[in-house]
Order: sequence, then C-alpha cells, then structure tokens
Amino acid sequence: MDRSTPSTVLGPPESGKRRLNRWTLSIVVIGIIVVGVLFSLIYYSTVVTSSENFSYGPQSDAQGTYTSLSISDVDGLVTVEPWSQPSILINGTITAKGLGSSLSAVTITNSSINGDVVFKAMFPVSSGILFSETYTAVINVFIPSTMRFNSVRVSNTNGGATLDNINSTSLIVTTVNGDISADCIYCMTATATSLNGNVTTTFATLAAQGSYNLTATNANINFIAPSSSSFKLTADVLNGFIVCPLCSGSTNQKSFTETFNGGNANVNLDSVNGQITITGT
Repeated sequence: MDRSTPSTVLGPPESGKRRLNRWTLSIVVIGIIVVGVLFSLIYYSTVVTSSENFSYGPQSDAQGTYTSLSISDVDGLVTVEPWSQPSILINGTITAKGLGSSLSAVTITNSSINGDVVFKAMFPVSSGILFSETYTAVINVFIPSTMRFNSVRVSNTNGGATLDNINSTSLIVTTVNGDISADCIYCMTATATSLNGNVTTTFATLAAQGSYNLTATNANINFIAPSSSSFKLTADVLNGFIVCPLCSGSTNQKSFTETFNGGNANVNLDSVNGQITITGT
C-alpha cells in the first residue's frame, strides 16, 4: 500500500489580489504626484514676484494751496507725513506676487481738482491657481507742513495707516485689518475706525466743540491728549478693560463717563474685544 504524501495541486494565480495591489500602488503614486504639484504651486506662488515704483505730484489750486486729501488702498501700509516743500508728493511701490500675477492688474487713479487730491490703488479679485495672486501697494504721502487741510481721509483694507503731525479741520481714518496711528497738531474732528487693528491717536490740543471718535472692534484703543484739555469722555468696552490714570472715578465698569476741565470737546471711545487706555501728556 502506497502511503506516500499526496502531491500538492497548484491552482490558478490569484489575479484579484494582484489587481488590488496595482490599484493601491497607483493611488499612492498619484497621491505623491498631487502633493508634489501642490507644494510646487505654493513654492512658486511665493517666489514669483515683480514690483515697480510710482510717483505722483498733484497740482494745487490757483492760490497754490490744497483743500483736501483722500487716499485709498487695499493691501499695504499708507503713511502720511509733513515735509518742508509747498507741494504734495505721493510715491510708493506696487508688488505683484504669485502664479499668474501681473503689475498691470493693479490700477492707480489720481486726480487733483481745485486742490482736492484723490489717490486710489485698486486691486483685482484674486482668481489665480489656489488664489495665489496677491498684490500690495505701499503708499507714502508727503504734505506741506505749514498747510491746514479742510479734510484728510485715509482708507485701507488689509494694511495699516500711519499719519504724523496732521493739520486738518477733519480727519477720517478707516482700516479693516490694520493698525491706525494718527498724530494731530490740530484736528477739530477726528474719526478713526478699525475692525481688527489697534487704534492709537495723539492730539497736541483738543479743539473747543471738537469731536473725537475712536472705534476698535477687536483690538485696543489708545487715546493721548494734554492733561489740561477740556473734554467729556465716554468710554465703552464689552470684553476688555478701561485704563485711565487721569480719571478720578472708578473705571471698573464697562461704560465710563467723566468730564475734564469743563468738557468743551467730546471724546468717544468704543471697543468690543480690547483695552481702552486714556493717557494725559
């Protein structure tokens, strides 16, 4: 009797498992390629950069003076400062970054009619790959140090605004995502508003019957004026604190009012998520 071990019978190849392995390998390879492409796009969107400078000298009115100044930007710092010349000079740099970006996509408009100066930098809506197109315009404004304007306006979206030694009957500064710093030699009325940026203002004097309104929704407010100023202060904060070394009463409450030296001017400070600080010089 033959008791030898029966021979093993080989079956057909397991083609299903081989197909599965091939699919898995294909998916891994495709994933690596996609990740590589994404990293390449991100890399090139940061290194592909072009820039150019601009300069504009607006005309004054028939008397050689300027009445008002209006500056608008979308992304980039705006500075306004005095200089010794009798004319206004506006200059700066435009930068385009990312795949598909072009300096020609940024539009600069300017005008000067009877001393009313308007300067705007307008950007396109980002439409590049992965929204890689970004643009900035750094705007520098030089104004005559001896001249008083009827109004000075500066607006910015994703950039700050810094104004030094402003001499204007009216001052209005607004930003969305950027800090505001404004220094007034003389401003009869001043309004500074930022959604997500700190607001700091310094006044050499507060005008009688003047109005000063500062708002920082998600940031801090710093109001600085001479201790001898005559003004009525109203400060409101929802999720923050009021710090006022000048104040005689307690500032622990969320809404605080106090009158200083007769209260000729009105000062209104409003923050939702931030600290309000009042400082005397």
